[in-house]
Amino acid sequence: MRYAFIYFFLLTCHLGIGQIALPKNDVQAYAEKLRSFEAIEQAPFSFYVKDLSNDSVIANINGQMSIPAASVMKLVTTASALKILGSKHQFKTKLKYSGYIDTTTHTLHGNLYIIGAGDPTLGSKYYNEVGTAENFLYQWADTVKTLGIQQIEGTVIADGSIYHYDGVPTGWTWGDLGNYYGAGPNGLTIFDNLVQLEFKTGAEKTLTELTCTMPYIPGFFIKNNVSAAKSNRDNAYVFGAPYSFDWFVNGSIPRNKESFIVKAANPDPELTFAIAFDYALNQTGIHTDFNPTTNRQLEKDSSYQKPKLTSLYTHYSPSLSSIIDLTNQRSVNLFAEHLLCEISNKRSGFGSTHNGALICKAYWKSKIGTTGLLMADGSGLSRSNAVSAKFLVELLNYMKGSQSLKNSLAISGKKGTMASIARNTSAHGRVYGKSGTMNKIKAYAGYVDTKTGKKLAYAMIINNYDCPTSKIKTYFQNLMIKMAEY
Repeated sequence: MRYAFIYFFLLTCHLGIGQIALPKNDVQAYAEKLRSFEAIEQAPFSFYVKDLSNDSVIANINGQMSIPAASVMKLVTTASALKILGSKHQFKTKLKYSGYIDTTTHTLHGNLYIIGAGDPTLGSKYYNEVGTAENFLYQWADTVKTLGIQQIEGTVIADGSIYHYDGVPTGWTWGDLGNYYGAGPNGLTIFDNLVQLEFKTGAEKTLTELTCTMPYIPGFFIKNNVSAAKSNRDNAYVFGAPYSFDWFVNGSIPRNKESFIVKAANPDPELTFAIAFDYALNQTGIHTDFNPTTNRQLEKDSSYQKPKLTSLYTHYSPSLSSIIDLTNQRSVNLFAEHLLCEISNKRSGFGSTHNGALICKAYWKSKIGTTGLLMADGSGLSRSNAVSAKFLVELLNYMKGSQSLKNSLAISGKKGTMASIARNTSAHGRVYGKSGTMNKIKAYAGYVDTKTGKKLAYAMIINNYDCPTSKIKTYFQNLMIKMAEY
């Protein structure tokens, strides 16, 4: 009899706890309904929502499940950067020289060095109007001239060694390398580390003509396998590895175009920087005796030793807060990787995505725990990343006092990557978030200002669904509406 009573008591407690633990509201109800839809009933789905005013759980569907979340990983990177680097942090690129300046002949008897600090904004399209990306180089050249240098009996040397020469983070796939979104970080990044490939196309199914690449990179060869197609879309894909100069491009682009641009990653940003600055110097009237080169090339000679250098000029980047705004609102992979490298640089003296990820994990482990976080890069492009909805919500809860982070998020129906979400619904302008999209991955995470005055933190991630991504976007939009009305 006693054992029967104990069994009944434990069973009753178990059922009671289960009923109490499951939130009862429209948000939870719709999330549970989603799991019954045929196209996603077998798909890994992690969803978690908290009321930040009282720390109560509003909804929880596999909240602790850790799965890839694509660009939502940028939330982890940007939050880490704000905490470790600070919102006012700036990258400092320096011009230095070896040898000495003869003020009588206005000659630098030595080399001019560009010492990179990992600034991702130099010549970036996100900070410059069309046609003005190179202006900063001419401003630097004018500065060199005003300091009394008109002749360089040496060369321009670009030094991006602060981030070593890893090229791209571990875990990026061959299908991503070479494409514009697969441009890796560099100690001397320029023009978003992109190359524009200009094509001329003819009739449908004919081979296109690759007319030029911009900027010019000596020795860079691209095998063109791109055909003209009836479609109006850019379906060309570029393949190539960092510091390799033999690449190829496949796929198709629109037919009968006199000029069509395909964006690719730059195989050697450091070299591009040296060439571009050397050209700006020459155009400004400062002659250099030898061709520009890079620290990476010089270090191939084991006997090479960097000489003592004298500072000439320091360029300061926009604030970290400004860079984070673009990283999240425009989902810029390159900026995210630079933030992770800079975290590593500040803590360890060198830039590395791998080391930066370890530092981020250690930081969050001491604050909220890192159960459910697997971090391989800063942007979320690596399929080795994984995160749970619960971890993201706990991170957002910890960061709820950071206006810099909230300001960097897209807003439903208004701005950023969520401008087309929930327009003219009750969620319009109420849902802040970072979106993430890759093949068979869709995710959102951020904050909600509800119609009833509550403030929520949420995260929703789904993988391997068997339907168009547009349908998942609709399902998630419905979840946002439910949250906004909570």
